[in-house]
Amino acid sequence: MKFFIAYIILLLCSTALFAQTDTAVLVTQKENKVSFKASLPALTQIPGAPKPFYTFLWDFGDGHFSTEENPEHVYAKEGDYEAVLYAVNNYDDGKKPGRKPKKVGVKQVNKSYLAAVSPSEQNFFKANGAFELKYNCMAKPGDTMVLMAGWKNDVAVNGKVYLFINEKQFGQNSFDAAGFRLYNDAAMINDKNAIASVRPFDNLLLTSSGSPASHFREEKKFSGVESKAFLMNTLKGYSNVFAVDIKQATTDAQFMFTNLYVTPGMIKDTNATIIITGLFVPDTGGVYMHQLNIPIVTSHDPNKMNLKHGRLNYRTLKKSKSLSYKIRFQNDGEGPARKIKLAITLPSAMDPQTISIKDMSPYCLPCDSVPTRTGCWELVTSKDSAAFIFNGIYLPGTNQKGVNDKDSTKGFVEFDVKTKKKLDNLPFKGRTAIYFDKNEPVITNFATGKFKPALSPIVMAGYEMNLGASGLSDGVNVGVGIARLAPYKPYIQFELFGKYYQTTTAQQTFQTQGVVVIDGKNYDYRGYRQQLQSRITRIGLVPLHLRYNFNDLLSAGAGVRVDADFAGSVDTSRTYLLSNFNGQVNFPYDLKRNSSVKLFSNAEFLPFVDVQFGKVRLGPQIGTRFYYGGTNKSYLYFYASWRL
Repeated sequence: MKFFIAYIILLLCSTALFAQTDTAVLVTQKENKVSFKASLPALTQIPGAPKPFYTFLWDFGDGHFSTEENPEHVYAKEGDYEAVLYAVNNYDDGKKPGRKPKKVGVKQVNKSYLAAVSPSEQNFFKANGAFELKYNCMAKPGDTMVLMAGWKNDVAVNGKVYLFINEKQFGQNSFDAAGFRLYNDAAMINDKNAIASVRPFDNLLLTSSGSPASHFREEKKFSGVESKAFLMNTLKGYSNVFAVDIKQATTDAQFMFTNLYVTPGMIKDTNATIIITGLFVPDTGGVYMHQLNIPIVTSHDPNKMNLKHGRLNYRTLKKSKSLSYKIRFQNDGEGPARKIKLAITLPSAMDPQTISIKDMSPYCLPCDSVPTRTGCWELVTSKDSAAFIFNGIYLPGTNQKGVNDKDSTKGFVEFDVKTKKKLDNLPFKGRTAIYFDKNEPVITNFATGKFKPALSPIVMAGYEMNLGASGLSDGVNVGVGIARLAPYKPYIQFELFGKYYQTTTAQQTFQTQGVVVIDGKNYDYRGYRQQLQSRITRIGLVPLHLRYNFNDLLSAGAGVRVDADFAGSVDTSRTYLLSNFNGQVNFPYDLKRNSSVKLFSNAEFLPFVDVQFGKVRLGPQIGTRFYYGGTNKSYLYFYASWRL
């Protein structure tokens, strides 16, 4: 028994030890020169996907970082540091490795070791040369990511950095800040109104990126309080703003790292792009704003096609709508790619002839303007597709020797395309096959556009005819309804009608005997003549109405309407023929009475069929509807309606 228990303990310890070494960070240290190496779980190949690989972000704990797999770092000062590894599994079915901290103690500094910044630091500032944001992976709901902010200035001045996170347009928070790693005496500012204290400025350089950097640059000029209004308007679009006080003035680049938890409840539209905005305000000089576009993904795949603003409003959609697509790609080979072809399959409603290229990376000129047709791009279009081709470029591979800047292995193409006609209220998809030289294509996700769910109010008015002998009188019938906006599938529609009618019956004679009280006395009568006059408001509710739009001009439906009296009165006029009134025989005596209609009385069920012609999805229509209420109680309703 003791042997068995000892065996179990040994087995558990071995398992724990294996698990630890399987995800360990190993260091080799010589004074202040430290080599880092990671031992990570084996990657699981996704069927049909390229070979999986890890990307790395090493935060050395002193304000420097590297994206190399096995970096070497020289610490400038003695002290205790916490280095952290953030690894991302690309094209892998497994879970992303967690944050890996490692304590590093530097007790002696050997000045013969020359400190050198990593290639990733050297190539960090590509957008404007002074301030930029980057991420280590795209946003995957329920996962984590790291937001890097870097700044530098030609003059050693203090300043502040602001991060605007969680756009309000998505309705819920996309990120939770899980911690900040600050260096060089930078400190968080615990003031919710910190943005209000930003100094006025005259110039602002606005840039954007999405890894790799975009070529978008916009210089803004301000006067007076315009800069303050611009910042407050930016703040209105975000739920959270974080401020950092830069206290140690230097001309060297400085960095901070923000750990973000991607909330599971964030918008799961994989075509959406979330924007985090950063602001760098030196105490003197120009101000920089950088917008980082972060795609939402379901897996860490660097090859992706996105439709910007892919949730559309059908009601405000124009006939010719311009849509913006962005295709990202990464060369994961062991050598450079010289020719890259993006074979783009567009939705059938798009017109490839209207494609307009907005931006690209690597940046090059159109082949029409280059005599040798190398180091350039060209666009080939057909009826429903397009091919964007980089000719004679140099895009390094992630597994290529000597390549340490992973951003240099990435590229993108951003373009606008217009629709041939107004889009139907249906999802539409596009995707891209990416060819690196003569290799098999990498197929991207579907870039799907959708319309925001919405309801369409309906107003109706028409004339209702009585086809039977005992129904209500003819009259105007008005109503309102509600249904899904511009549906392309069978749908339910709810309606509410109101009708006012006034009737007067023909005078009827009743030969019957009875007693009527006149001035407190009873008088016998031999008969009476009677006439009824009704003034009634009647409502009709359509709780069940199934419709289908056969095309843009024809629609049909069937359902049932429940009618009942809602308000009104009935005047009864009787003329009694008295047997003996002061000696007179057959003396006529008139008596009038008024009674109110009982609420929801005289209810009846009227099944119906209906047909409409016109703009049956959105706009005006005319229609006719037949209500069946029995042999002598049916109606025909001619009406006009408008779907708003």
